[in-house]
Amino acid sequence: MEKPPMPPRPQGLRLVTEPGLPAALVDHADLRIHRLLEDSAIKYREFAVTQETSLHMSPQGDLDSGWSGDAEGETDAVIFVTELPRAQHRDVVVIELDHARSAAVICTPALGLLPTRAFVACIEAILSRLSGGERTATGPVGGRWRGGDDGSTELLIARGMSSRLRLVAGMIRGNRPWRMIPTLTGMTAAAAATASFGVFFSSIWSMANALSPWRLTLISVLSVTLGSLWLIVNNRLWETSDLMPRWRRTLYNTATIGTVGFSAVVLYVGLFVATLIAAVVVIESKFMSQTLGQAVGIREYVVLAWLATSMGMVAGGLGSSADSYDDVLRATYGHRERIRRRRADERERRREES
Repeated sequence: MEKPPMPPRPQGLRLVTEPGLPAALVDHADLRIHRLLEDSAIKYREFAVTQETSLHMSPQGDLDSGWSGDAEGETDAVIFVTELPRAQHRDVVVIELDHARSAAVICTPALGLLPTRAFVACIEAILSRLSGGERTATGPVGGRWRGGDDGSTELLIARGMSSRLRLVAGMIRGNRPWRMIPTLTGMTAAAAATASFGVFFSSIWSMANALSPWRLTLISVLSVTLGSLWLIVNNRLWETSDLMPRWRRTLYNTATIGTVGFSAVVLYVGLFVATLIAAVVVIESKFMSQTLGQAVGIREYVVLAWLATSMGMVAGGLGSSADSYDDVLRATYGHRERIRRRRADERERRREES
């Protein structure tokens, strides 16, 4: 079967990004991309970035069949930058390259926690292949190029457990968990109030001093886990929709656990530091020594703050909810997936009406 003819070599480049982290990534890599395009081996005449609330892509992450890479008669290469995770069986799809339309899709979560360098390498690999440059079997992030069934597409596939872990880490970063922390003021207030209880009651001092480090660690892990689970359940963050494949639901829920867990750990560390400072300031060492019947040093203050913080996380997490439900939802892939589907349905309806 003959391969379809390739279109003329693109003369321009357009980057079309989703808002949020993909757009921020393109903005951060802007200077490096311009330097890349100045390379005499890549003869592209212009570079433009546009940001769209909904890319011309299906909810499954495929290019919209109604989209064409040529804009107003100009031959431009168009690179879509999306946060949508893409996979083929158990392998991660980093790039999909469509030679027939001079188009490509870059999956930013597949680039991991620090994606800028890998992102620029992806653009370089795409431009090189579109311009007929040297073709290598390997690509960025350890991926390997694989030809598509129609002969005009190529996929950069990353295989193995490390690629899947990198994808999940990239998804957690894409959720921007640091934005969830300011919405947990109610949980923080309840946790701080309970932790202060441990500072002022001598029975907690004795209990903390009697516990071994491994038991205190176990209590800490349980408190963070319970707080995280409650936030997920109470705010209905667990994805159960049958409209998406099982592997995608698993990815989304794993990213949600990591996102909420990160926020809970940051909250725990901040509360521990505040409780430790309060204990040192409020409790006089001689008084604590008389109560415990032993010499008191920094260790006694640390274990007290440690136990009090764990108590605070349990009391603060259970029964608390985020201040803004919408803000929490925006930090999950499942919610953004539903928005993407609604916009795809609206596009299809407008297309049918026209």
